[in-house]
Amino acid sequence: MIDATGLAARRGGGKVSFIWYRTMLTIPAKIGNFETTDAKAVLTAYVDDYAEVWINGQMPRRSGYPSPATIQGLNMPNRVVLADAVKPGDKFQIAIFGINGPISVAPENFVWFRAAKVEFFR
Repeated sequence: MIDATGLAARRGGGKVSFIWYRTMLTIPAKIGNFETTDAKAVLTAYVDDYAEVWINGQMPRRSGYPSPATIQGLNMPNRVVLADAVKPGDKFQIAIFGINGPISVAPENFVWFRAAKVEFFR
């Protein structure tokens, strides 16, 4: 486990590298004035250059499609529906695997995780 203040520190020796980010998400009853009960919850994450999104130990397999998909690369949005109708207290273990690329030729930059967000829809 790495403390949030140390996430930017490099731990590998090369630019062809791999990362895992893992967190537990608990759905709150309200976000501001928005009540989450029965809303669709969608996770969007951005990783450069390749990413896989795992939810509760499973990777929904829909590669090769434009968003929503669980495998995307080159800073494309990885969108995954967590649930069509959430309830307060629902828990989701989210794990995101990233690889820097291209793999056959050393990339010029390091792997990076730009952003992740959960959106709710009715």
